Amino acid sequence: MFDNKEQRYMTRAIAEELHSEIAILLWRLIDVKNIRVTELDYLQVFELSISNGKQAIIHRQEVPERQRLWILPLEDTEPIIRTIWCIDNGESQMMLFPEDY
Repeated sequence: MFDNKEQRYMTRAIAEELHSEIAILLWRLIDVKNIRVTELDYLQVFELSISNGKQAIIHRQEVPERQRLWILPLEDTEPIIRTIWCIDNGESQMMLFPEDY
């Protein structure tokens, strides 16, 4: 899962509401996890919050169950509070808000 980096898309809502710095950061977190973990779930969940002015991100999946907390500074935008999903259907990957599903 999440091997084909050439077929990554986002919903219109993500494109309009999510700063590109955060979107790129989330894809990179998937790429890092893909290198270090042998098995990625088709659904990657990112719970974004704010911690001392930085972007806090809980990156989790259900099968197999894994979770990691990241606290990262942002250069070009302010941290946000949102939940974002990335789904891999085997051919392409989609970044979306849960309400877009």
